[in-house]
Amino acid sequence: MSGMPVSQETGQIYSGGQSKKVTISSTSAQSAALSCRALTLCSTIDCWVRQGSNPTALADGTDQFLPAYTVVRYVNFIPGNKVAAIAAASGFLYITPEY
Repeated sequence: MSGMPVSQETGQIYSGGQSKKVTISSTSAQSAALSCRALTLCSTIDCWVRQGSNPTALADGTDQFLPAYTVVRYVNFIPGNKVAAIAAASGFLYITPEY
């Protein structure tokens, strides 16, 4: 297929059951605590994310922006922390811990 853009990503497909789905909106929402050192995030809506033991995500430009439908791998995640997300409208944040 000449002229088609090529994207190569490295990752792992797990056997299932590891991913978490968090409903996000204009109020910060948290995941459960995650026991991993890296994770992938993908959201159905533009959102802002942060990690912490009891995080509250902010949409004021101080937290990390995650564009909709973009899969991003985050390393140096602190085991036991949670992920918080906030958006301008309702959507879902999908979290896949890498064990």
